[in-house]
Amino acid sequence: MANAPGVSVTVNAPTSNPQTNSPTGTWFVVGNCHGPANIPVPINSLSDFQTYFGKIVNSSLTGRYTVSSISSNTLYDSLDVYFREGGINAYVVRPIAAAAVAATGTAGSFLNFTAASKGTWANSASGTDTSGVIITLTNITATSYTLSIAYNNQVMAVSPTLNTNTDAVNWLASQNNYQVLVSATAGVSPTVPSTSIIYLTSGTDSTAATDAEYLLALNAITDSYGPGQVSVPGITSDTTHKNLLNHAQINNRVAIMDGADTAVVATLTTAVSVVQTGGASAATDSSYGALFSPWVVVPGIASTTPSSTAPVFNRIVPPSCIVAGNIAATDVKNDCNVPAAGLINGSSAYAIGLSQTFTAADRGTLNAGQVNLLRNINGQIAIYGFRSTATDQNWVYLNNVRFRMQIVRDFDVIAENYVFAEIDGRGQIFSTLGGALAGQCQNYWLRKSIYGANAEDAFSINVGPQVNTAITIAAGQINAQVNLRMAPFGEFVNVQVTKYLVSAPLPTV
Repeated sequence: MANAPGVSVTVNAPTSNPQTNSPTGTWFVVGNCHGPANIPVPINSLSDFQTYFGKIVNSSLTGRYTVSSISSNTLYDSLDVYFREGGINAYVVRPIAAAAVAATGTAGSFLNFTAASKGTWANSASGTDTSGVIITLTNITATSYTLSIAYNNQVMAVSPTLNTNTDAVNWLASQNNYQVLVSATAGVSPTVPSTSIIYLTSGTDSTAATDAEYLLALNAITDSYGPGQVSVPGITSDTTHKNLLNHAQINNRVAIMDGADTAVVATLTTAVSVVQTGGASAATDSSYGALFSPWVVVPGIASTTPSSTAPVFNRIVPPSCIVAGNIAATDVKNDCNVPAAGLINGSSAYAIGLSQTFTAADRGTLNAGQVNLLRNINGQIAIYGFRSTATDQNWVYLNNVRFRMQIVRDFDVIAENYVFAEIDGRGQIFSTLGGALAGQCQNYWLRKSIYGANAEDAFSINVGPQVNTAITIAAGQINAQVNLRMAPFGEFVNVQVTKYLVSAPLPTV
């Protein structure tokens, strides 16, 4: 703190968005970087990203880099734009090539340590470079010690007082693996060694991740993490698109897929048709996602690489980050049935241009082919399409697809309260469940997410003997049938103007 009088200027890393995240607004992201692999890591800001996936470059920690043939640029830039567009919560998973090797280290014959995942990210060494994972074993007595684990010179975890080598094994196993970053096995000696510093070595990277390895990373994001959008930013292969859609179907999520950075209409429409009917490349149910194009131009940033004097250029990012950010911002205030599209809910707060432009005829072809465009509308970059890749016309509108996700989540929360409830002979338990579901549907109708002049037109709930029969009751089931009409959105607005003479009467409405 400078002494007065004078000026003190403090610069901090970006903090997390202060808004509360909607349960459906989370973005699940798979992308290349250094750091723990195949582990979903919660990220609420670029500062969080740097903590878990940063790299020491020129003796300083940075989140945007190309080191050891691994570049974090696409992932970093996508998350940067996501948070700038209103994104709040993300989970990031790094894929890793199968041929890579995990770093290891030992505390004498007392403990053997292995990095939480493969790669050079955990490699460390004594000296001024404090990158990688460094473990400090502090001897307290002949039979007690503590462990401190640092990653890129940041302390990630400190153990309580431990007594045996098995205590260390159990403590590490009980922590979030993206925080402790290592596992351990007990060595042959039970004697606590003297205070020592353990450096991990011999971790190796391999080639860039493949579609199969992206899939392994996706599989790590189980349904326990909840609903939301899922993407592999910048990866446009048919196989990864298929895997994203299948993942979304299994885990009650929605895939936001990037189209190739091209102005060739057939390339983009073919990407949709392949996941619909492309044999081995077809998704099980292609309604669980949407494809967006073109890529987006955003402002450059001063290089995050320490000591770099490189000029600042605009960045081109995949559209999934813009879409995911606008979805997260829209979901804070609305049901998922409100499209994150158009000038009101789909305008970009950060984009300054597009990598490709399309003629009016091409835009019509792309929309009919279920490719969603971002467009420059009166100087504002906005999401200007919101169709899914569904073959079933009931699910062509992406807002209905996302609303399906929300309904599954909302009704699951309600119905969990009735698991192990007694089934009474008067049917009160059925009526109570029906009332809870009806209350939720009433809220949907009040928010205009389901369609009807009145609530009775918009939904109905059946918990009667047609669905709760003697057989289902004997089987321990509590059943409800919900029928509702999801509201569509207006995709085309037609305004007709007729000029009348000043002396002519206007027609009555």
